[in-house]
Amino acid sequence: MLLLGLVFSSCTKTTNEVIPNNTFLFDVQPSGWTLDNQGVYFVQFNIPSLDRNANQLDGVIVSLARQQNGNFELYEMLPEVFNNENYNVIHQTGTLLVELRGPNNTRANAPNVPMRFKIVVIPSNQR
Repeated sequence: MLLLGLVFSSCTKTTNEVIPNNTFLFDVQPSGWTLDNQGVYFVQFNIPSLDRNANQLDGVIVSLARQQNGNFELYEMLPEVFNNENYNVIHQTGTLLVELRGPNNTRANAPNVPMRFKIVVIPSNQR
């Protein structure tokens, strides 16, 4: 009886919890970027599910795919440096901003290919 108790107490149940998320895809043409007066290109997205609580507690992941041969297949997580230019992400309630800066905060080259942004808002269990 003691042996059975040891065998069963050493077994653990593993569960995989699926956390629902909100995923948004935005296609941006080269003309969709704005250049500000500090030499920073940016594009802004409205994210309705990024409410006050989500902005403070949830995870926000942004990936970028540049169009190649008519396809968006290779996604890279932001922030990142690509061709010596910096992509940065800033979010606040309701909006997400992607900035493009040159090296050492110089002006970046204007984007010249269509890009797809994948934005995933992952709810936290902290409420």
